[in-house]
Amino acid sequence: MLVKMIYVLVAGCLLLLLPSYAAAQAGPNAAPAICGVDIENQQADDVEAACLREFGKLASRQGELLTLRLENGASKAYRDEGKACETDDAARCISYRLAAYHPEARVYSIAIRYYEGGAVELLSARTGNVLRLSGTPYFSPDGSRFIVIDNDYAYGGEHDLAIGSNVNGSLSLEWQARREELLEWRLQSWIDNDHIALRVFPDDAGQKCPDNNCDAMLVRFGNSWALRRLPAKQQ
Repeated sequence: MLVKMIYVLVAGCLLLLLPSYAAAQAGPNAAPAICGVDIENQQADDVEAACLREFGKLASRQGELLTLRLENGASKAYRDEGKACETDDAARCISYRLAAYHPEARVYSIAIRYYEGGAVELLSARTGNVLRLSGTPYFSPDGSRFIVIDNDYAYGGEHDLAIGSNVNGSLSLEWQARREELLEWRLQSWIDNDHIALRVFPDDAGQKCPDNNCDAMLVRFGNSWALRRLPAKQQ
């Protein structure tokens, strides 16, 4: 009974310590959170500093060591290899920065930088389960699923879109779309757990839509997903 009570209290603390990120998930008109998964236009160190302020004792950094607390009282540590990066040791150069906590999913996002390129690791606060991703994850409102968008043509993975599951804290990928051409994808919104609205641009268009044909939809059918390009908007 005592163990169960501690588990519930820690889980509650994880949710209560993240007001700004929860607000950012609430809708398009909410103020954007500084601590969030989309770090393309922010410095990773600044994002982590904001996350650490929000998390209190549940996340901490001492020098090159980042430590994240799990709901069962255990912890997961990530250690940078700063000297390897300074000496151009490409094989060992790696750094970890806390990028987000997804309150509905109860999952941390850790941004990983290699000597060239990067990745994201998801860590379930409930189970300690981890999943390494080539792109940025965006969770559905109830936290049960996430879409992964990989716009890194040079160092990313072979799939530019993927869908993952977070059922019972067991993180896994259930669908992936192979990269067929150089496109840049942006999430518009999770409409519901079975429909995702996207925007897609030619890689050299600077996120502009020259032919008004940049809307797409991911639709779930059973255990699979289908990508549909929507008709061009009439001017």
